[in-house]
Amino acid sequence: MPRVWTIITPENVPLELELANPLERGVALIIDTLITAAITVPIAIALTALSGAGPVGRIAGLSSLDTPLRFLLLYGFALPLVIVAYHSLLEGLYGGQTLGKKLMNLRVIRNDGTVPDLAAALIRNALRFVDYMPCTCGIGFTVMLLSAQFRRLGDYAAGTLVIREGRTAPPPLPEEELPPMDLQVLTPLAVANISRLSKEQVLALRYFLLRAPQLPQDLREQIARELASKVANLLWDGNPPENLPAERLIEETVWLYRQRFGQ
Repeated sequence: MPRVWTIITPENVPLELELANPLERGVALIIDTLITAAITVPIAIALTALSGAGPVGRIAGLSSLDTPLRFLLLYGFALPLVIVAYHSLLEGLYGGQTLGKKLMNLRVIRNDGTVPDLAAALIRNALRFVDYMPCTCGIGFTVMLLSAQFRRLGDYAAGTLVIREGRTAPPPLPEEELPPMDLQVLTPLAVANISRLSKEQVLALRYFLLRAPQLPQDLREQIARELASKVANLLWDGNPPENLPAERLIEETVWLYRQRFGQ
């Protein structure tokens, strides 16, 4: 039976997200490894030339170092940096998905269901080598198998987990026809970034709009501000305009996402 992670939205609506299992994550990792290999092989060739005693190495100032030290500097630092950068940039800037995760319909999320920012993605992936280095006897895989949420060390450090996309089991929402809407709050930048939102996040926004008329006004405004702040940070790259009307922002975001992706 699949393991699930239940998130309680600000409107006290439970969302059950199906967790990605170690096999699915392993396949995604293999795909990403092939992609990063295609990136790093040319870099490795260049680094080999730089680490030699020829004219290229002399220009770089590395030929004077001992051979083991040169290789440790180049291969032990530069190439791992490329791998960490690949995973961190894609997960932090593109909604918690690398190319491998996207092909496997997986996504990295925070414990509260939001997508990780660049800092969380960097923390998560900086520990990748501790998780997977042979000298640690595959500690990441062992921890993942023992974890109820299939988390590795990087997930624990960053407060993240990996889910299957499209495997939520929320209460059904009414399917109404989507009326036209004039976008008054969303700028072209926000419109371009709408895909950064996950299906689960938009579902939570829809539940808020559905429940909002029954909420006390002060609670309604507080929840709207909290939700709108998270949405705005994603849509405006962490620099949203000031004094955004919170509930209107949520309405336009839900409308645009549903129009774009049919959710």
